[in-house]
Amino acid sequence: MSAHRHGVGVGVLDGLLMYAIGGYDGKYLKSLEVYRPSDGVWSSVADMEICRMRPGVVALDGLLYVIGGEVEISTINTVEIYNPITNTWIMETLSRLAVHIYGGVVVDGPPH
Repeated sequence: MSAHRHGVGVGVLDGLLMYAIGGYDGKYLKSLEVYRPSDGVWSSVADMEICRMRPGVVALDGLLYVIGGEVEISTINTVEIYNPITNTWIMETLSRLAVHIYGGVVVDGPPH
């Protein structure tokens, strides 16, 4: 990785690509890096809209959902959705109240 990160979110897409998302390295990060084990290389991709540390991350249907997190003393009440095909993000409001989210999981994903 190009940045030393702690409080990073991690997600895996297609069982092949590992994403390091946000975190903190002396400043709060909105960057995203992807690791390809086949060639052992980390690459930068599109930044999130906002900085986040300790977000929940879920991979579902080829998209990464980055949920909540924190920045400084504030808890974040949005979810950002990353599409690796278009290398773009969209942001949605999670709820009116921000809560700490420490992880995420998909159980029995939608039928295909």
